[in-house]
Amino acid sequence: MTRHIPANAETREFPNAAVVAYCFQSGNGPAFLAYKGRQSKPAQRMACGSVERRDEQLAEYVKRETARESAKRERHQAAHGLEVGDILFSTWGYEQTNVTFYQLTRVVSGRSATVRQIEADTIENKPGSMTGTTTPRPGEFAAGSKDETRRATGWQTLGAGKSSHGGLDKWDGRPRNVTSYG
Repeated sequence: MTRHIPANAETREFPNAAVVAYCFQSGNGPAFLAYKGRQSKPAQRMACGSVERRDEQLAEYVKRETARESAKRERHQAAHGLEVGDILFSTWGYEQTNVTFYQLTRVVSGRSATVRQIEADTIENKPGSMTGTTTPRPGEFAAGSKDETRRATGWQTLGAGKSSHGGLDKWDGRPRNVTSYG
């Protein structure tokens, strides 16, 4: 499928926003079609009462997309700042709160690291309360756990892998709250 480019349209390219806009005169006044990346469907289309208003609307759209592309580049270049031996955790669950701990076993690069699930001690607040806290047991790897390589998503944060529930954050040393059901 190809892009619709109106007749007599002025092409405006915004590489930092990954946007190509076509400005033209429509039946409703000055208008533009903006395409993102290689998409064949317009990401934004608008007709305005004046050329100035069209240009303002296009500038606002380009500003938003430039910020989005910048954030995307930062995520792709994010360094994790973690070291071998650091403990990370993932909190997850539905109608209960589970916490899974991992230990960093290898720093692959500044943007990825290898982790392995470790055992944890859970202490119930009161018998039968179904609430409590959990702390990791560094160096005691969970039975059947395997090393998994994860990409950085920010400072001291790794993304979710195939066998994880959400991202991994560096543990701050405090016990994590957990709940159980039934």
